[in-house]
Amino acid sequence: MKTRTAIAVIVMMIAVQYGTAGEPAKRFATAEKKIEFAKKNLMNGLKSGNTGVIESALRLTAQMKMQYPATDVSDLLRAIDQISVEHPSGTTRYKAYIVSSICLEPEWYSQAQDVITANEENFFRTASAQLNKKLFSNNSL
Repeated sequence: MKTRTAIAVIVMMIAVQYGTAGEPAKRFATAEKKIEFAKKNLMNGLKSGNTGVIESALRLTAQMKMQYPATDVSDLLRAIDQISVEHPSGTTRYKAYIVSSICLEPEWYSQAQDVITANEENFFRTASAQLNKKLFSNNSL
């Protein structure tokens, strides 16, 4: 239920942006403009007081970074790091830690089809398993 509420809020934020934009075709003429628009909305989601919205923004940030690894997400990463330290929910802090690792090392996840194709309920579980696999394989030398 929390996830559905979060998705509804994100969809409403996007709808408001499209409704006030005028001509969305001109506004999103390039992929860079689409990414910048997404980053603004994700930042709003990360700053939300709703845990479901924050967790959805975390997942979408990670998926964006995996799809577009060259994208600069430094502003989002600062907000994510703050969530990983200060959020009252331990689960949300851990999810922020996972997303932070994805943003810092997207190549660890870019070939992991189970992470790329994971649905919203399984995304963090599969990303966590991939992170553990990479950490253990890197430390086994």
